[in-house]
Amino acid sequence: MFWSRSLLPEEVAFVRRFFGASLNALLPRLRIYLRRIGDTRRALSMNGGRLYLPASFFEGRDPRKLLHLSHPAVAGIFAHELLHQWQRLQGRAVTREAMLLQLKALCLRHDPYSYSACDDAQAMLKVFLQASVEQQGQIWEDHVRAAVAGRPLACMQALHSHICADVNLVHPSALQG
Repeated sequence: MFWSRSLLPEEVAFVRRFFGASLNALLPRLRIYLRRIGDTRRALSMNGGRLYLPASFFEGRDPRKLLHLSHPAVAGIFAHELLHQWQRLQGRAVTREAMLLQLKALCLRHDPYSYSACDDAQAMLKVFLQASVEQQGQIWEDHVRAAVAGRPLACMQALHSHICADVNLVHPSALQG
């Protein structure tokens, strides 16, 4: 049986800080799993609120302990994977979209996370809304990394408000077969 646990109170507070009430429906089911196979710095997000994280993300490399949420990189990657859960709640087929992006990246040597940042908050929100699932994850990761590092990005203010809003907008790609 695979090891997993619910989020600790500090981790729930982190989720609420960066997602407001938008993940409340999923919060009781969110589970953290220890990524054992190929335990790299990479994390995974799967359907049903499952987040797979490497041991190095936990205090003392002990997955029963708190995630290093004060570390910008760990906080950013955790937020990236949580954003994939948020995307699923919005009706996105995250796993399918991400697999296609990763396949394209391998074949065409294209970075699926690359996006064009801008300084204007409304323009950045527009970039986010038009982005792929992985670009959205990277945008959100960059926002959270900067905030945890004490250097919040003003251009992310509208995006943060959008994510925290408890709305259930369905992305147009989710309506296609």
